[in-house]
Amino acid sequence: MISRKFDELRLTGGLPSPSAIGLRILAITEGEDYDQRELESTIMADPALAGRILKLANAAIHDRGAPLTSVPQAAMRLGARSVRTVALGFTLISDNRAGSSQSFDYDAFWSHALATAAAAANLAHAVTGVESAEAFTCGLLADVGRLALASVHPERYSALVEGAPGASGLDLAHLETQAFDIDHYEVGAALLEDWGLPELFQNAILLYEREDAPVEEGAVDDLVRVLRCSKRVADVLQQREAEPTPEETLALLRLGHAAEELGMETVRFLGACDSTALAWREWGAVLGIPAGVAGTISGRYAAAVRAPAPEVKQVQLVDPESLERAISPPDLESTSTEESDELPTRILLVDDDERMLKLISHHLRREGYDVLTSGSSQEGLATALAKQPQLVITDWMMPGMTGLELCKTLRQSEPGRRMYVLVVTAREDDERVVEAFAAGADDYIVKPFNPRILLARVKAGQRMVRMREKVEAAERTRLRQVAELGILTRKLRAAAMTDALTELPNRRYAMKRLKQEWESSLRTGRPLSVVLADIDHFKQVNDRFGHDTGDAVLREVATLLRRVARSGEVLCRIGGEEFLCIERGSTAEDAAKGAERLRAAAEELEVKYPGFEGRVTLSLGVAQRTDQFAGVDDLIKAADDALYVAKGAGRNQVAVHRDDADSGRRSA
Repeated sequence: MISRKFDELRLTGGLPSPSAIGLRILAITEGEDYDQRELESTIMADPALAGRILKLANAAIHDRGAPLTSVPQAAMRLGARSVRTVALGFTLISDNRAGSSQSFDYDAFWSHALATAAAAANLAHAVTGVESAEAFTCGLLADVGRLALASVHPERYSALVEGAPGASGLDLAHLETQAFDIDHYEVGAALLEDWGLPELFQNAILLYEREDAPVEEGAVDDLVRVLRCSKRVADVLQQREAEPTPEETLALLRLGHAAEELGMETVRFLGACDSTALAWREWGAVLGIPAGVAGTISGRYAAAVRAPAPEVKQVQLVDPESLERAISPPDLESTSTEESDELPTRILLVDDDERMLKLISHHLRREGYDVLTSGSSQEGLATALAKQPQLVITDWMMPGMTGLELCKTLRQSEPGRRMYVLVVTAREDDERVVEAFAAGADDYIVKPFNPRILLARVKAGQRMVRMREKVEAAERTRLRQVAELGILTRKLRAAAMTDALTELPNRRYAMKRLKQEWESSLRTGRPLSVVLADIDHFKQVNDRFGHDTGDAVLREVATLLRRVARSGEVLCRIGGEEFLCIERGSTAEDAAKGAERLRAAAEELEVKYPGFEGRVTLSLGVAQRTDQFAGVDDLIKAADDALYVAKGAGRNQVAVHRDDADSGRRSA
């Protein structure tokens, strides 16, 4: 499949990334001959990760043996592939719990992802060939593309979320394509490919929301069904209202369809939903993610079945102004790097001596600084992380956590690393100074201090803060420009592959895609067919009514074909009045049925244009790849031969190529 590239993925540095432990596990297990002991020791280096993997491994074995108690046992039980994907998912949660997209709810995102993961692990047991641990990770990462878009394009994604607060799934993907020329499914698949996760996962993420998408029988189809049904369970788990809305009632009723799709009895499926709710709460407690549900799923489903059919009102999901803001590129030239100069510098004072707090804050406030105070280091730490001052002035000696310990703790967080820390001490010997700087302090001052010296040191720190903020603002502007360049590059690539008149993929795309599908068909043995369609008597339309009318006919036909084509059919305009439909996974017989569907729809189309009103018909030729064809050119030639037969037989019909003396035959 020719996919759109998320070029800004690596260039901005703002994408979701696994931690060092996760990356190390990915590297260790990259080859088949990995060192099992090295894998186990790497996992054990992170106690939290080790505990989570043990929990998942024990959940996967159910009643098949005694509980696993060590990482080696868990690694052996899950296998290298599962361990690497599980580790990746868990480290992503740890490192991506917040971000700069103001309207993107990170907690709600991870809560829903965790609910999907818990449901996938539970429902995987109903589907042969889907491993519980892999289903868990795939459920956890199913919507990771949304997180990536919010990370790389924080302002524009915030505008999109504000403009379409109720949009989700394919509706959201459509809006994302308008804004970024790529959707979160494609971004998610690109991320998984970048991390080296199986192609199975990538295809499942691309397909699981597209219920009409054809998937081949086997592992992809199984995982797609598990993900699709798990998403429905997660939607219900996140309902908070005691009295469900009509939309929530419909979500409950859709659980019955999910049970059918998995081939489970409804009662058994609802029991799995109830156990999923318990697992979700347990995982939420382990990972520190909000998770909870009111009542049992089975009880709420029974109430929904007994209730009158809900009347769902059509609501306007999109606020036009907000959506336009999301789609339109930001005015990067207007981005100011001087914004921080407009506000007074915020300083946090931390000291257990109230008199010292009053004295220092008096001098600072007189100079126009915005001053916060805390009477203990514990309170100061909480205030620093909540209010995020630019400068912190802390006393060294305090009960409990000392000023140096406060400094070390701050430096372990992203906000704390950006703060300028000044330590107040009663001693100035060399060892004390070295110790202060080793703890992460930027400067120090000795008590008793001269207020003028204190203010001079604060102003020096303020200059450093201002310089850093200007550099960060310039970097943010650069990253936005890089992100916008990624969108522009993607649009240019799309334009090179798109027919300007009909907005269908063009011949260049068609040939690249057909070669890919040809190679896939050779590799897997799955059938591949093509349909070549031609508008009957189109030259007469151009000659009698002009090329403007001919262009209008082409646009109308293209719009119709796009509407009636199924998601697995790749429809392209390859030149003039000719269209090509790539039917992957289809035999000639199946493709002929699809061609007949296109022909019948075109026959009903009435084109109206100034000076023209009439109907058009299509002739179509079908051919299937066989071992007698050397390449795609032979396949297209066979379809063209069949198209010639259809035209010779009177047009407005379908002909199928045959591998015998006859070049084609009419379709029944």
